[in-house]
Amino acid sequence: MDRELYGPFVTSVIDIIKEMTDVEIEGMDSMVEEPGEIPSLGISSIITFAGGKKGRLLMDMEPTLALHMANTILGEQFHDVKDHMVLSAVAEINNIVSGNAITLINNRLSMNLRLAPPVVFAGKDAIISIPKLSSQTAWGNTVHGRIRINVAWEGSVG
Repeated sequence: MDRELYGPFVTSVIDIIKEMTDVEIEGMDSMVEEPGEIPSLGISSIITFAGGKKGRLLMDMEPTLALHMANTILGEQFHDVKDHMVLSAVAEINNIVSGNAITLINNRLSMNLRLAPPVVFAGKDAIISIPKLSSQTAWGNTVHGRIRINVAWEGSVG
């Protein structure tokens, strides 16, 4: 079941970011277990979900990538990654990515998962720590900076 619970997030982030911003993500071929704390790349958005199982998606990226995506989606030039519109754009991308992945999981596994609103924050080297969750990370590279997703599920997923 691991691949069925983690794979849709990888597929979704690659497809949605390409569709919305024309940015290609390379890598993300595999997910690895992420023990302990996660140092942020600069801009992070978290969405939790609940239903048949509880979990969350962390989407984390370098500020240059967040700025490029916000500039492309909103059609304006932002220069400050802490601008409310940039943070809102990152949160909305995570909302769309998560919604797409959760729909795929619900359709395949009938888990009745629902999303909570996204949370987004900016700060280089912020430490993200959410105890009691088994998580897997996939890393990707773009011409505008690195991105990673970290998917966590409460309890075992095997």
